[in-house]
Amino acid sequence: MRRERSFLVALAAGSMVLGFHGTSAAFGNDGFSYTQPAAELVLPFDVSVTDRETFLIVSNINGSSSSDDGSVAAVTTHWIFWSANCDELADFNVCLTLNDTIVVDPRDMQAVDKDNNRVGPVIDLTGESGLATVVAYQTNADCGEFRQTGQILKDNAIVGSFTIANTTAGYAFGNDAFGLGTDNQINPTKVVLPPPSGQTVDSFDIQLFNPNTVEVSAVFLTHLREQTTGPVEPSASPLRFATHFIDNFEVPTSLPDARVPCVLVTSIQPGLIPDSISIDSSGIVRLVPVPALADGDYLWGTLGEALGPFGAASSVKAVYTTGGSTSRAFLETTGQLSD
Repeated sequence: MRRERSFLVALAAGSMVLGFHGTSAAFGNDGFSYTQPAAELVLPFDVSVTDRETFLIVSNINGSSSSDDGSVAAVTTHWIFWSANCDELADFNVCLTLNDTIVVDPRDMQAVDKDNNRVGPVIDLTGESGLATVVAYQTNADCGEFRQTGQILKDNAIVGSFTIANTTAGYAFGNDAFGLGTDNQINPTKVVLPPPSGQTVDSFDIQLFNPNTVEVSAVFLTHLREQTTGPVEPSASPLRFATHFIDNFEVPTSLPDARVPCVLVTSIQPGLIPDSISIDSSGIVRLVPVPALADGDYLWGTLGEALGPFGAASSVKAVYTTGGSTSRAFLETTGQLSD
């Protein structure tokens, strides 16, 4: 897990795609941020085949706890790895003292105690891909796991980022974790999702380069759902989106409807764009929810692209509207996304 040397070797083996843009918490009306610490982090992972490597890095840059033992400069983080079908693949706890950092390799994971000792069974998720959620909780002087210390969410605590490499193709891409905050920083009961109160999502946009000029790509889309209490979790209930590609002349091309289950791991073309559709431009893949998303549902995603040593990574963008339903533009498409 703390395999910094392996982490650097993996990055050196490929061409690192710089796409970082901040990490995390709910200090805005949106309920998330890519620049401030958070209560919960959402990150993708892929170790589905031998040439896929993933490293997740999480730091406690601001999280301290109040307990019967007094102020404790630490939080307990609860890690869950979810499959594409929302099966829970792994579940363990990592103690992060203030300003502590951990690097996690999904092929070699264990719980970590307050003295940075690895404890418990070794977890190897080779052959899997999906989503990881990391949640910060208040802890005690022993850095006890969250169920033993009241399951009290700790906002404004942790930041993170990820790197996913394809060692055969010789590339890697990285991005920041999606950081989420709580409904109340003083007495929190749950982690909350965007959009801001009183607004709905009009569309989700994915920026991409001309697929004909990109050698490799990776797309992760996930259906997140807010819970009545506790952290946000991925949902196995699929979301449907009317889908278009809009080229750099603002000309839309109809694509098959996209259906996003718990986690969709795919590529740009084929994947988001079928091989049967000719695209020869950079542009935007626009996903319009059909029907409009219910309160507490959200689409999060990230994209990596590379051509030789050059590449980029970005997060899915969201357009919000005040009140009403989702825009009716681009709703005539039918079909289903093939991954």
